[in-house]
Amino acid sequence: MTTTDAEPNVAPEVRLFLARVRRELADLDPEVLSDITDGLEADFAELVEERGPDALGDPVEYAKELRAAAGIPAGPKPHRGLAAQVDGLLDAGHDRFDRTVAKAGELLRTDLRPVVAWLRPLWWIVRAWAAVWLVSAMFGWTMSSAPSVLLLIVAVAISMFVGAGRVWPGGERGTGARVVLLGLNAFAGFALFMSWANGVVGSSMEYDQGWQDGYNEVVGATNDGGPVGEQAGIYAGGKTVTNIYPYDTSGKPLTGVQLFDQDGKPIDVAAQPDCTSTVADPLPPAVADEDGILSEVCLDERTGEPVQPRIFYPWSNGAAQLYNVFPLPSRVQPDTTLDPNAFADGGEDAPTIQEPPLATVPKVSLPGIAASSPSASPTVSPSASPSAPETP
Repeated sequence: MTTTDAEPNVAPEVRLFLARVRRELADLDPEVLSDITDGLEADFAELVEERGPDALGDPVEYAKELRAAAGIPAGPKPHRGLAAQVDGLLDAGHDRFDRTVAKAGELLRTDLRPVVAWLRPLWWIVRAWAAVWLVSAMFGWTMSSAPSVLLLIVAVAISMFVGAGRVWPGGERGTGARVVLLGLNAFAGFALFMSWANGVVGSSMEYDQGWQDGYNEVVGATNDGGPVGEQAGIYAGGKTVTNIYPYDTSGKPLTGVQLFDQDGKPIDVAAQPDCTSTVADPLPPAVADEDGILSEVCLDERTGEPVQPRIFYPWSNGAAQLYNVFPLPSRVQPDTTLDPNAFADGGEDAPTIQEPPLATVPKVSLPGIAASSPSASPTVSPSASPSAPETP
């Protein structure tokens, strides 16, 4: 394909139009072709600036007019190579799109071509955003992070220059450049679709969880469907709190801390059973009972296989069992039944208090407030009864 040096400010529509014209005149001698097409970029650029891209017309018909004006009879069409065939397919797709827009405008009784022209720069920005979203997802960045924002600014600038035809492949668009540009647009469209799909799925899951939490709060039910009155508990971030690990003001973990709410009622967080199983602390597989029945009270979140549940055991004040004393001891066992003799043997199967999630935490203080000192209080065993409150 013969091309001439294009002026830097020629619109992409003009360059594409002239490229099609030159393909129709590809049977001419290169010098003749140069004589009859040189200088057309400036003329058509001025025409498009005044009347818009629609003023260019049909490149095939214009090529025939040029041939007739030069007195050159139509010669045999040259053999179309792979590049010419690809250009033909791209041209046909472009023409089909233009006809579709025109027909849609006729149905709506309005001209949609100015709208399409207005949306083109918007697409340049969108495809830059889609590309940055994909890169950010690969590196685990959020779109609001500093690297993503900086990358987005650069990507938008490059995309705008490519769309305006200032840089390759948006400049002098040969066959290779057009294919590359089509691939970039398709890639950006795919990334945009993945971003949309990921947002829809994530939002749907969050919406479902939020709706369920709100419904449970209204009807007075817990996340497992049981009434609040039948199963007490505390929920944080949509998840059930199964244990509490208190720390003193010096940051050291405490054991045997009793918690009450503003009305003096014990705070019970026990959710029986606890089916939380992680890679670091997996629950063992479920075992069949004497009748060969396999308990499926808990299912592993990763494999879906039945696992043994973790059961929390209460503290005691000598008269009642207490689930508001923390941390709660627990053990993994085949069933969910509390064994009254679980602590009797004191062996490896006895319930124990798990290691706290944090060995220590930062010290805390508050002006004018004296913190309680656990070391100043006598040690109280879990089975000991609390002393009666003093009467003022």
